[in-house]
Amino acid sequence: MYTIKRAAEQTGVPVATLRAWERRYGVVSPARTESGYRVYDEEALRRLTRMRDLVAQGWAPKQAAEQVLGDASAPGGERGPADPGDAGEVPADAAARFVDAAARLDGVAIAAVLDEVMAHASFEAFADGWLMPALTELGEAWSRGTVSVSGEHLAAHAVLRRLAAAYEAAGRPSAGHPVLIGLPAGAHHELGALAFATAARRQGVDVLYTGPDLPADGWVDGVRRHGAVAAVVAVPMGVDVPAAQEAVDALRAADPDLLVAVGGAHHGVLRGALGLGHTITGGAARLVAELTDRDRAAGGRAGHRTGLTSPA
Repeated sequence: MYTIKRAAEQTGVPVATLRAWERRYGVVSPARTESGYRVYDEEALRRLTRMRDLVAQGWAPKQAAEQVLGDASAPGGERGPADPGDAGEVPADAAARFVDAAARLDGVAIAAVLDEVMAHASFEAFADGWLMPALTELGEAWSRGTVSVSGEHLAAHAVLRRLAAAYEAAGRPSAGHPVLIGLPAGAHHELGALAFATAARRQGVDVLYTGPDLPADGWVDGVRRHGAVAAVVAVPMGVDVPAAQEAVDALRAADPDLLVAVGGAHHGVLRGALGLGHTITGGAARLVAELTDRDRAAGGRAGHRTGLTSPA
């Protein structure tokens, strides 16, 4: 039998994430000692390892848990990576209704669609499977002139409010060494970055979201002031690449040991940083894996700081 700390070490899954997977998805049901502490058997470790691998492949945690538990909604043996377009039971016309509401400047209808989708899917399925494709459709409608600038802004701010609420609901420790996540100078398209910050929090990362338009010296100062162990720079647009590279270079120069990572649609051209890929959930899982590897490599070394939430 394994304590929760030992189970986290064996599986590479942070303690906070183990608790979340148990509470939200029931993927394991650890026994309790007389003192009330969780203990995990080999079968529980197998399930947790399998779930970790599926999430790293891009599966939404809810779907991964269903697969691990052999739920009837996920029949058969192992599947390939989840389809990013699969957002559970979300109505097929939800994205079209979202764009149409933006075109009509109908804030009530926009809110209703967003609330409907979020009620049908986990946050991870919502973010990767529905939100990112829907925002792409919204942008295409704007470029065609069928959605006005005001309509696009109305829809984007409705999304922003819900992402901000989900980010706050995910919580963070009262003290620790955070991972800074934000956008470089001049970058303002923050929905993907905030969705990523929320997904990372939900996977046990101690996230401090700095928002849009943070200049290179602000990144360096933020890391120094908050004792951050990592920084993730979002690169949503091609025009953001030079400022993002400047931020990466400044961070690397200030602290060569700092984990500097990049994500977003145009992150692949940047140098000197860990690429997190193009999906919200997969990128968060890769960040968790990298932080976990660094923790293992430190081996309890005195003074080592971790960006993962510690056991209560």
